[in-house]
Amino acid sequence: MFTWASLILAVLKVINSVMDYVNFAEAEQAGRDAEIAKVSAAILAKTTRGKAIMEQVNALSMDDVDRELLGLEPK
Repeated sequence: MFTWASLILAVLKVINSVMDYVNFAEAEQAGRDAEIAKVSAAILAKTTRGKAIMEQVNALSMDDVDRELLGLEPK
């Protein structure tokens, strides 16, 4: 037969397990959110840099483009 103390202890253990699960789920979600933010920032930096490069390329004349492309050929 269960005593009141053992019944209360069992209930507290169940509550503790539920709280551990909730804390783990919140920590896991926070980690995912942090990773998403990091990747999003990297993509934004690349697209910002890419846009700046494309603006520079579009500003070049055809002669400038030819000169730059010739500089890329192996010698």
